[in-house]
Amino acid sequence: MQAFNYLSSWLFGNHEEPIHRSSSPAPSSGESSTTSDEEGARTPAEKQFHTSSNFPVPSDWRGPLFQIRNDYPLPPPSAVATETVLPSSFPNGLVEAPWMKVDFKTNPLEYGSLVKEYCWEGNTDVDFAVQGNFIRQVRDWYHAPWMHASSKGREPLKGLTFERSTPPLEFAASQTHALQNWAIGFYNAPGASVFGGVWADPSKPVWNHDLKFPPGSCVFKLLFSTATDDQVPLMKGSPSWPAVICQQADPAVAPPKGSAGKRNDFASEVRLIQVDWATVDERSPIGWVFGTFMYDGSLVDTVPNAWDRLTSIGIMWGNDPDLDQAAFDAGQEPAESWINPRAEELRRELGGKRPSWGYNGRLNGPADNFISACTSCHGRAQSSGVRLVQDGKLIDRKWIPDDEKSTMALFENIKSGRRPSFQSSFSADYSLQFTNGWINYTNWLRAQGEVESTDEKKTISGPPGRRVVFRLWP
Repeated sequence: MQAFNYLSSWLFGNHEEPIHRSSSPAPSSGESSTTSDEEGARTPAEKQFHTSSNFPVPSDWRGPLFQIRNDYPLPPPSAVATETVLPSSFPNGLVEAPWMKVDFKTNPLEYGSLVKEYCWEGNTDVDFAVQGNFIRQVRDWYHAPWMHASSKGREPLKGLTFERSTPPLEFAASQTHALQNWAIGFYNAPGASVFGGVWADPSKPVWNHDLKFPPGSCVFKLLFSTATDDQVPLMKGSPSWPAVICQQADPAVAPPKGSAGKRNDFASEVRLIQVDWATVDERSPIGWVFGTFMYDGSLVDTVPNAWDRLTSIGIMWGNDPDLDQAAFDAGQEPAESWINPRAEELRRELGGKRPSWGYNGRLNGPADNFISACTSCHGRAQSSGVRLVQDGKLIDRKWIPDDEKSTMALFENIKSGRRPSFQSSFSADYSLQFTNGWINYTNWLRAQGEVESTDEKKTISGPPGRRVVFRLWP
């Protein structure tokens, strides 16, 4: 009954409440949710840690609101695990990794399908409000902290953050509008344990080592777009969510780069365009495998569930650091990306200007920048900001970088838990959400005038050079 009451209040409760909503970790048996006295005793940093969105709820909105789940498990003791089902110290007793029974190089479609089914189970039933998945006792999922605290931060209805906009004509010949893209990410319990280690004390988090996500870690992200059927024909029948997105007076002009601009005071419809995922897999030269699905409206008549109308674009397990422009022009293809031939057909049929999914045949999704790739961007995740792409020009559907040496430096193969050869700050082990949340936190500290204190300096930087590896029980 307690679980039912919790879920009922979470889904249908009174949503005319302050915009600084506290997180709602799912209570375990015999526990109650946070009391008002406990909330009042929180430090300013704790209150921010538990904030779901800083943006106003539209006055006429009566539906559910996003609530962060951040009751992260602590990292397990160190050990090595490579089996399909990994014994662990997490609450549910087992950490599943069904994709580990598949060779991602020889059977990429099955590998990606197993990851997708793992991510979908229990989540599609509750519209990806992961507290509900906990109640259904399928498996635990969590959100990254501090993603609310920037101009691109979480909107209040679904917790979506502002992503790169898609310029007119990039994805489809019929696409005359600049498309806004919005996203939310989810971490399973092994992945969330890394947050649990750093943010064990939300008032004084400690990041003083190179992070490494443990075996069994799985991350996925849903990306939604303002694309309509007439702009992108493949969007027919796509699942939609309400969201408080950016003001956009001219549909052909994207909101300002580097910020989300001003938000609307009403809910708009955004539609699923892309699903990204990543798994820790030590068989990969970088220790991760990344993959991307695109929504595929051509499946409307054959796939009843809209959330399953996905076509794999491909998977990626390295950056192909030797695939420079000369090699690509000579006919060399990526050896560490697999692109689904069906996805290539769809890209060409849409007739957009993007010359490939990712840079020179590597992997990226329809909402992503084709001058980069999944693992090259995420490999730069660290405790300080860094540029993820280099400038250049699109000439005759071919991207020509201004400085190829600087561009190719972004395609270094970086082993999980280690730093790029030129990097001096701590590695976030391919988690850009970890990086963005940490940057938001340190920016907030500076705004409070606290960053100059000795304790906060120690919290932000810590002693250099130590590398901590979290692994599961053998």
